Amino acid sequence: MNGLPYIEISAAFFGVLGTLLLAGRSRAAGWGFVAYLASNAGWLAFAWERALWALFLQQLVFTLCSVYGVWMWLVRPAVMKEPKV
Repeated sequence: MNGLPYIEISAAFFGVLGTLLLAGRSRAAGWGFVAYLASNAGWLAFAWERALWALFLQQLVFTLCSVYGVWMWLVRPAVMKEPKV
């Protein structure tokens, strides 16, 4: 038995976790996009192994959206912080 079922389950788990984090609108909401990246990686591997090319393409686009979300929610605010005097 290969590890594909574990990849599929993990990808689904991280997708749900990402959605819950974003829906909560807490200070941790931006980490939902990090969870989405883990989910995207799992679905990309799953789709590649199963030759599900439409799913693979969809996940490539979702990965770009997740990277943008990480930038907007986590990286950019950290970079834009003004130094404390």
